[in-house]
Amino acid sequence: MSAYDRYRALLNKLRLVRARHPEGDSPEEDGLLDAMDEVWMEMSDGERSAIDTERARVLGLPESPAADAAVPS
Repeated sequence: MSAYDRYRALLNKLRLVRARHPEGDSPEEDGLLDAMDEVWMEMSDGERSAIDTERARVLGLPESPAADAAVPS
């Protein structure tokens, strides 16, 4: 399984954990986030770009710097 596939699987698990624990952090969530950080470092720039929108949605992050740049001031 590629790093991209492993990251995507972890992201899906995180989505499920957060649905079960909407009140906040859980030990399971913390473990998944640590594992995701490790896999993220293994991914190529192309793989990171490919998953960036989905990642931002699940983690509650801004979607991408490029999207911010497209918004007129």
